[in-house]
Amino acid sequence: MTPTMTVVLPCYNAAALLAETLASLSAQTLADFECIAIDDGSTDATRAVLDAHAAQDPRFVVVSRGNRGLIATLNEAIGLARGQWIARMDADDIARPERLARQLARLNETGADVCGVGIRFFGERDGLWLPPENDAALKAALLFNPPFAHPGVVARAALFKAHGYDAGAQHAEDYALWCTFAKAGAVFTAIAEPLLDYRVHPGQITQSRRTEMAETGARIRADYARSALPADWPESDKRRFAELAGPDRLLDRSDWFTFTAWLITLAQPQTRAAFCTVWLDALIRTHGVDWRCKKRFSLLSQQLPPPDEERGKWQRQRARVLAGDAVYGLIKKLRGRA
Repeated sequence: MTPTMTVVLPCYNAAALLAETLASLSAQTLADFECIAIDDGSTDATRAVLDAHAAQDPRFVVVSRGNRGLIATLNEAIGLARGQWIARMDADDIARPERLARQLARLNETGADVCGVGIRFFGERDGLWLPPENDAALKAALLFNPPFAHPGVVARAALFKAHGYDAGAQHAEDYALWCTFAKAGAVFTAIAEPLLDYRVHPGQITQSRRTEMAETGARIRADYARSALPADWPESDKRRFAELAGPDRLLDRSDWFTFTAWLITLAQPQTRAAFCTVWLDALIRTHGVDWRCKKRFSLLSQQLPPPDEERGKWQRQRARVLAGDAVYGLIKKLRGRA
């Protein structure tokens, strides 16, 4: 019988953490799934862990071969998937028991094609990352970065099979694919609850390949901005917006005023949630902050208030605006010596 959902699980030297991940999948309240687990040429006991689990749970299909890299592995698993829906999962994360069932229910309720979830970070970092929930806000959020975590996504198998991951978008392959889905007319939704526990550790690509990921992300962002920003914007403004939106781009005070003015223009009732942390993160990247930012800070706080989980960040930046960079830096230095 064809399963409703296929979980795509790429594995590479994941033996130390994999058993917990596999157990979380077997414990899903949605029973009608298959898991395509591909051992991408691991040199540790990954294959043995997969085989042992598959012997206990026949829903798991194990493929083992030489190393080909993440993107090739993902595309191979997509090609093997039999389900109507494809769920992503990484070999070091933990799915809450209700994750797949909740996402399938949301997709069926909304008629959407792609569903993300909120995540709880654990390991070397704690905290929450909760996405916007409606299509317009999620597509607006793509102007900056992926609006949800890669291993927490469920989408129509037909979309995955029609587009697949771009080999030229290494280390930002998820961002490229969600932008491709959006440009193809896919409808997005998300559940703003932490249904995935996302492990943070030094071995992750996101920690070790930041420069390459930033360069690829900048290219994807600029391409998406050309189609997603208002049609009446000049191409020069679209390019400038994409440059200032880059999370690693340092800004001066003038840049921040320009960028946040654009955010205010773009923020509509359905898209507002996409911008409520972007302006604050942009302020963190800005040098030369002083009292001249106070009025804009107050306006943004009223029109685009950050969510509760960002309250501490907002308070620190408010103190910085009131004190100015010079005084705020001195206070931080003195506190560090105390």
